[in-house]
Amino acid sequence: MLNLLVPVDGSDNANRAVLHARALAAGAPSARVHLLNVQTPPRGRAGLSSLITQDMIDEFYLREGQEAADEARKLLDDAGIDYTSHVEFGNPAVAINAYAREHGCQRIIMGSRGNGALSGLLVGSVANQVLQLADAPVTLIR
Repeated sequence: MLNLLVPVDGSDNANRAVLHARALAAGAPSARVHLLNVQTPPRGRAGLSSLITQDMIDEFYLREGQEAADEARKLLDDAGIDYTSHVEFGNPAVAINAYAREHGCQRIIMGSRGNGALSGLLVGSVANQVLQLADAPVTLIR
């Protein structure tokens, strides 16, 4: 089975990466696209009400991650492509590469930049870090 990992954050570049993975998966006899959103919630309780628990914070960011993959899931559903969707917490580049290794992903396909604060750069910092850490080939989509 061809396993393709597509990190998604709801950005146009991420959705174009999904379209590229969709085309690759459609041409393979057996393929699965792994959609992954990585959330980096703040840890600690500084400035938070005692009524807000860590579980509530984690649930919020889990929903945020799921919503960030909504359009990507729709693009794959429309084409009848087999996929799975996950939300992880932590450093995005580290989590992307760990997920690729753990799930036997043969390729990482991702937008060259996402919705981060510095998204106007040619290649985003997460994409650069993934390129440095990845064991699998990485395709960057603009």
